[in-house]
Amino acid sequence: MTAGEAIFRRNSGTAVPLSIVAPTESAGSPADEPNKKASPHAWILNPVTDLLFCCGGLLWLMFALNLFVGKNLPAAGGALVLLTVAGTHILSESHTAATLERLNGSELTRTALSRFGLFATVGCSLLAVAGLAVPGLPAIFAKIYLIWIVQHFMAQSYGVALIYCYKRNYFMGLWEKRLFKFMIDATIVYGILKQFVFPEWSAEKFIGQTLPFWGPLPVPLFNVVDWTLKASIAAFLGAVILKFIRQKQIIPMPAALLILTSMAIFTLPKPVTEHLWMYVPAFFHGCQYLVVSASVYLKERGMPEGSNSADVGRMLLKPRTLKYFGCLFIGGIFIYVGIPGFLQDLGVDFKVAFATVFTVINFHHFMIDAAIWKLRDPKLRKLLIA
Repeated sequence: MTAGEAIFRRNSGTAVPLSIVAPTESAGSPADEPNKKASPHAWILNPVTDLLFCCGGLLWLMFALNLFVGKNLPAAGGALVLLTVAGTHILSESHTAATLERLNGSELTRTALSRFGLFATVGCSLLAVAGLAVPGLPAIFAKIYLIWIVQHFMAQSYGVALIYCYKRNYFMGLWEKRLFKFMIDATIVYGILKQFVFPEWSAEKFIGQTLPFWGPLPVPLFNVVDWTLKASIAAFLGAVILKFIRQKQIIPMPAALLILTSMAIFTLPKPVTEHLWMYVPAFFHGCQYLVVSASVYLKERGMPEGSNSADVGRMLLKPRTLKYFGCLFIGGIFIYVGIPGFLQDLGVDFKVAFATVFTVINFHHFMIDAAIWKLRDPKLRKLLIA
């Protein structure tokens, strides 16, 4: 956790659908800047939780342990593997269940997305049947998943970064927003395209499947995208610096850390990312989604507006909240362990069953996540920004 691309965003009057996007806005109009004078709570949950679980702190901690401890101490390396497996079950799998809980557990979402949710569920169910019945199809699904996930991860981080900007009254002008979004889109194209250009960036094995290489596309095409990404970074940095000079405003630190981490996981060299990516799904993307969804869950159930970090911390430890996280954990285990195990008992090869369930439930997650967090409703905007 799609956390997702929250609230809404509008560029030149055209709505941009994302999983977590910014509230509907135009070029700096005060009426379109929600809660600008209200000074909402600056964090989604609280400083420690946000910096560790939302902005990339836990990911870099795990990577540092892998780099400096895991390689030198075999026992510590084994413990790190167990911690990663536990994190996958507790954080990554649970964040998928959180989307299902949001879809069905919130009256607002359940009512607004009833038709789309039914369409997505039926469509993905048919895909699952095809994946179990047609040899080779799970490998195609896995390939599509690795392509789609670039957009999904970056869109979620983009939206969460915008939440931090709104929470801290950092409102971008029209061109600043366009440059920000262009930089995100350029990163998405960069992360996807290199899988079609360089065989070493196209996974050969994933979730028990041997994947095809769809390419190669010409290297000069990738070079154009590479330089476009670099130019977009330079342009956005220039806009940030210019805003600081003119308005004495600097982009919020959590948003900056979040975007730097998100771009790094898709642009750092292969020797780095092949280790870093062992921890990205659970210790960055999954836990980031859980932070956002837990915040909305608490606010929908009566957390007072303007609650400080200490209040939020106490709310996280209340029995009802712990029950919420427990249900997400059990739901994730049921999806990723229970269903493939049941299919295996029916005679389906476990690798085929797991790959099909894993990919199809994530396709469903990607679609629902992109719809859940862009509802054009002031109640949702208030929940996300307050």
